[in-house]
Amino acid sequence: MTESRFDIVGLNYFSVYLKDYEEAVEFYSGIFGPDQSGDPRGMLKAWQMGSTYLTVFPAKDMAMEDVNPRNAEFAIQVGSPDEVDRLHKAFVDAGATNGWDPRDTEMYEPMRFAYVDDPFGMRIDIYCPIDRPPRETPAP
Repeated sequence: MTESRFDIVGLNYFSVYLKDYEEAVEFYSGIFGPDQSGDPRGMLKAWQMGSTYLTVFPAKDMAMEDVNPRNAEFAIQVGSPDEVDRLHKAFVDAGATNGWDPRDTEMYEPMRFAYVDDPFGMRIDIYCPIDRPPRETPAP
């Protein structure tokens, strides 16, 4: 097994079935490094993300093999705010479309957040929870 090039904390189990399978494998390998599935038959490719895997299958293994996923989104949690910036840049440099430049925000919790759309129609959120000092209330 090779080590991930990013400090990814976790990804909730996510598999995609793509008609552009070979291109997707090349795209994700360019970002995350070599496939880590250990599948000797080559029927899938996977990259470890924390305690689980992002898995890519060829579309022929799904019911509607002539389409890519539609409205698919997943989030990658990384280990530091700087990792959000690095991973976002790696995706954009590999050909993903920038959706939102990295920034500190408060969605569900204070976090460093960015997103991209990959070339296959998936939105990928990249985030890291951050601690912020409590907001001061003005004196009366």
